[in-house]
Amino acid sequence: MDVSASAWVFAIGTYLLAGMLGGCLGSFANVLIYRLPRNLNISAPRSFCPCCGAQIRWFDNVPVVGWLALRGHCRQCEASISAQYPLVELAGVACALIAVWRFGPTWSGLTAFLFLINLMVVARIDWEHMIIPHTLTLGGMLLGIVLAPLNGLGLANALAGGGVGAGIVLVLAYGYKLVRGQLGMGGGDVMLMGMVGTYLGVLGVGLVIFGGALMGSLYAVARFHRGLDGTQKLPFGTFLAAAGVVAMLAGDSLVSWYLSLLV
Repeated sequence: MDVSASAWVFAIGTYLLAGMLGGCLGSFANVLIYRLPRNLNISAPRSFCPCCGAQIRWFDNVPVVGWLALRGHCRQCEASISAQYPLVELAGVACALIAVWRFGPTWSGLTAFLFLINLMVVARIDWEHMIIPHTLTLGGMLLGIVLAPLNGLGLANALAGGGVGAGIVLVLAYGYKLVRGQLGMGGGDVMLMGMVGTYLGVLGVGLVIFGGALMGSLYAVARFHRGLDGTQKLPFGTFLAAAGVVAMLAGDSLVSWYLSLLV
């Protein structure tokens, strides 16, 4: 086997393994999305039907394939199973493949994959429930700090990014309170940006806050087109998470482009 053929085999194998891992973590993401907002144990019991409570058999729990085989219905009670489940699993596959494509089979690629999966869960929960579980942000923050010396970000930059990210949002929240009499953002947003900073560093924090504010503002104008009075609640964590995805995958290019405008 020549060198080019070996490279192709290695690349295909890498993407296959990444896709399978992404599907498995996408399946676990579904568990987090359902259980964390309801304060349920994420490790036990095994996956179950939300309608009848019957435990899902292991072969019905294979990512995407299980849902398709059952045609989107519970095997026991035949209740409809939301298409969210296979879509989140496919999103997990996409996160893995994109991370490998962008960073290769490296520590940076693993970091990006885990970061993207976490942001996906945060975005989905905040969009539906307007909360950001600390399990995701604190756990993600710890993981980001552990991985920082391995992925090239560096421990100092990760710690500084976490402190700056949380600090900026905290200042903005209490600044809004001085003006409006209520906090502009919750503790979940503070912890989320602290977590984001441990993956993206100080420069990445600024990019995420700007991008999240821009997307949130556009959404608010589109939804509340009759006017904003400052009382509407928005799932700001969802927009911060979306901006975090952009910053992870294209942050360096965006920062370089912006700096080039200043020269």
